[in-house]
Amino acid sequence: MDKFNTAHHISGQFDKELESIHTKIIEMGRLVEQQLSLAIQAFTTGNVELAQQVLKQDDLIDSLEQTIDEDCVRTIALRQPAGFDLNLLISIVKVTSELEGIAAKAEGIADITIQLNEMLPADTEQETDNDGQ
Repeated sequence: MDKFNTAHHISGQFDKELESIHTKIIEMGRLVEQQLSLAIQAFTTGNVELAQQVLKQDDLIDSLEQTIDEDCVRTIALRQPAGFDLNLLISIVKVTSELEGIAAKAEGIADITIQLNEMLPADTEQETDNDGQ
């Protein structure tokens, strides 16, 4: 947490707020990484169930983005940080936006996987399933 420069704040509550934001952004990054990996795996194997799992996780990522952004705005409004801390909070808002964009791309890959699977004839689907086992 030293990168967040929390060891030097007078307010312990400010440190806790930054730590909470840090924890949430790490969780969001982990989920986006997992979602992208699942989307690629679903596409390369034609696994519709994995693709549907990607679509279900998108709401959680969207919710995390909103929560993190609200936490940053609230912290800026209440603490009126300057310098490094302000730059950090603004950067976090930008990062959450980028992470959500990556998650949206994973969702698009999952959608394409489902659409391609629906276009396959029933016989081809069975051959694909047997090849994957």
